[in-house]
Amino acid sequence: MEQRTPLSAQRVLRFALAEAALLGFSWTVVYFWRFGLWPTLSRGPVALILAWLFVQYLLGTYTALARYQLDVGRQLRNCVAAAVTVFALAAVLTGLRGEPWLDTMSRSFLIPVLALGFLTTQILRFSQVNAHLWQPQQQWLMLVSSRERGELSKAIEAGGCAIPCGLEWRAVQGMPALPLPLPALLNLDGVVIGGDHQLSEEDRRTLIRWQEQGVRLLSVQGWAELFLRRLPPALVPPVWADRVEAFSHARTGPSSRLKRLADVLVSGGLLAVLVPFSWLRKPRLFRDLCSGRDGHPFQRLRLQASGRFSAMPQLINVWRGDMSLVGPRPLTLAVMQQLEARFPGAELRQWMRPGMTGWGRVAGPPPEELDAVAWELGRDLFYLRNHSLLLDLRLLATSLLTLLFPAPWRR
Repeated sequence: MEQRTPLSAQRVLRFALAEAALLGFSWTVVYFWRFGLWPTLSRGPVALILAWLFVQYLLGTYTALARYQLDVGRQLRNCVAAAVTVFALAAVLTGLRGEPWLDTMSRSFLIPVLALGFLTTQILRFSQVNAHLWQPQQQWLMLVSSRERGELSKAIEAGGCAIPCGLEWRAVQGMPALPLPLPALLNLDGVVIGGDHQLSEEDRRTLIRWQEQGVRLLSVQGWAELFLRRLPPALVPPVWADRVEAFSHARTGPSSRLKRLADVLVSGGLLAVLVPFSWLRKPRLFRDLCSGRDGHPFQRLRLQASGRFSAMPQLINVWRGDMSLVGPRPLTLAVMQQLEARFPGAELRQWMRPGMTGWGRVAGPPPEELDAVAWELGRDLFYLRNHSLLLDLRLLATSLLTLLFPAPWRR
C-alpha cells in the first residue's frame, strides 16, 4: 500500500528547489539585462542564493507553503528578513575581498534580484493556491456533526464548490477511533473538523500524525471559505468571544485605517469632478434610513431615477464616513432586524462600514428577497474575514467593468 511521504522529505524540498531555480533564473536575466552578457557560474551568486533558501527554510516559509498556511503578510516578513540577511552577507563578502562596497553593490545588482525574491515566493504561492486547476479532484474527510453536515450539504447544493473535491462524511460521535492508514486508503488531501463536538484524545493524536504526512486540517468555517468562497451564517461560531476573535480582522489593524484613507481620497477626488456637473442639472435625490457600522443609522443617498449610476450620490456617504467603497450592502433597518432574527451572526456585518459594492454583490445572486439577502450574508461574512487591499481592488475593477459594460441579462 502506498504511504504518503512526510512533508520534510518531499514537499518542503520541492518548494525550496523550485525557488532556487526561480532565483537563479532571475539572477541570470538581471545580469544579461545590465551587462548584455550571460553570467558565468561563480561562488558569489551560489552563496547568496543558498543563504536566501536557508533563511526562508529557518523561518518556515516552505513548510507553510506545503501546509497551505503562507499568507501574504507572513510571506512579506520572511522575504524582508531573508533579504536583509543576504544583503549583509554580500557586504561582508565584499569587504573581505577588499572591493569598494558601494560600487560592488551597484554592479552586482543585488537589490533588483532580492526584489525578485518576493516575486518568486509569490509565484510558488500562486501555483499552490491554484493547483486544483491542473491537479486531480481533491479528497476530503468531513468529521462533522449531523447539523454541520446538513448546513454544508445545503450550501454546496445551492452554490457548488469553487474548488472541485470529493467528500467522505463521518460522524464525530459514536464511531470507532480513526485508523492511521485511512489517508492512504482514501487518498486524502485534507480533513474538515467540526466544532459542535470534541474529538477524542486518540483521534487528535491520529490527526496530528496525518498532518505530519501532508494532510491538511481545516475547521468547518475555514473549509467553507476556501471551497465555497462564502461562510454560511449557520456555521458562524455561536459563542460571542469566538466571533470577536474570528472576525477581528474586520475592525482592527492597519488595513482598516488604509481602507478609510483610500475611501476619503477616492470619494473626495470623484466628488471634486462630479459636483461641478451637478450644478448644470441639479439631481433629485432619494434618501432612506439604513443600518451602518455598529448599527448606527444613516441616510443613504441615491438618485430618484433608477439606473446604473443611481448609486453615485453614495460617494457623499463614503466621504462622510457612513459608508465605504467596498463592504457589505447597506440594508434598511427592517431588513437588518429580520436577518438578525434568523441568524445571530448577522450582527457581524455591522462591524464594517457598508459599501457601494462588495463581494456579496459581485459574486452572489441579486438580493431581491430575504433568502437572497441571507445568501449574500454568507458572502459578506467571507469578506469580513478575508478583506484586503488586493481583494478591494479586484472588486472595484469588477464593479467598474460591470457598470461601464453591463451584461445583457443585467440590463
